[in-house]
Amino acid sequence: MKINLSSHNHLTCINHKEKKFYLSLENYIADPLNDNECNEGILICNDCSQKYPIIDGVAIIVQNFVSYCSERMMTFGKWLLEVKSDNLKDYLKDVAKDIEKKSITGNNYESDGLYYQSYRWLHNENFESDKFLHLLRWKIKPSDIYRKLASNVIFNPEGIGLDLGCALGLSTFEIAKKFAFVIGVDASFSFIKEARKKSKDQGITNTEFIVADILNLPFKSQKFDLVFGLNIVEFVSLPRLLEEVHNLLKPHSIFIITSPYDYNRENFNEPKMDDILIRKTIEKNGFEISHRTQNESFIPWMLKINERTYLFYFLDLVEAKKISKHKY
Repeated sequence: MKINLSSHNHLTCINHKEKKFYLSLENYIADPLNDNECNEGILICNDCSQKYPIIDGVAIIVQNFVSYCSERMMTFGKWLLEVKSDNLKDYLKDVAKDIEKKSITGNNYESDGLYYQSYRWLHNENFESDKFLHLLRWKIKPSDIYRKLASNVIFNPEGIGLDLGCALGLSTFEIAKKFAFVIGVDASFSFIKEARKKSKDQGITNTEFIVADILNLPFKSQKFDLVFGLNIVEFVSLPRLLEEVHNLLKPHSIFIITSPYDYNRENFNEPKMDDILIRKTIEKNGFEISHRTQNESFIPWMLKINERTYLFYFLDLVEAKKISKHKY
């Protein structure tokens, strides 16, 4: 699924805190199989003229695109080689001039990174041949976690959902079975590109995927009936995340978040959460915890790092309803 020529209408410029200025589309190359889908282009703010590129059908809406590229140089190099439109190639060449070599780093969640293949393993679902799973006395299908988590979502045939940190879209697709439309957001271009491919291959028409920062999202306030976040607590400031989610949710709508509280994989400078602190923090920031998730839960989840290394977690799930800005 590529960016539809009309679907960009709900995207707003992240340069403005109030998120009231929409983005216009310069379509350089349409999809050869569908003239109504943009494969290469630029989204431009109608007020400040900030530009956000669309590469291989993926809209990348981040505050600092130069910094974003410097953190995934192998991916950026592929863009320079593979983009076809002169306008987009010139835009990327200008970006390349601003990238400082000393800031160049890798990213574990792009196609050349450590965790990308781990998440792809969850999607392949060819678990019968997996040596570790075969040794377990009880059967576990790691991708079932997404169906189990989505079972907490109430059916809303007219609702719009938002999946934060959607990775390759497994949770997005499950929520889309219950909602009219679901948008998946992730910082990884490789994840979003693959999620779009899977939505197209499976004939799923009520999802859209974009690259964006989950703390600075390109949507107007009170847009969503559900916000879902799988294992994102270890990457962001929870109070800042709750402020963004509270703003995006319609009144009395639902926020669902999970976490294994594993801070060993990422550099993290914020206060570390546990089952008690996460619930207290959520309640202090304008939400009411559902009685179903007042207590800590233990939902099994697994990632395969390589043939000899696995990460096995028990996830904690918290469901909360948006109420006032602050609960006193």
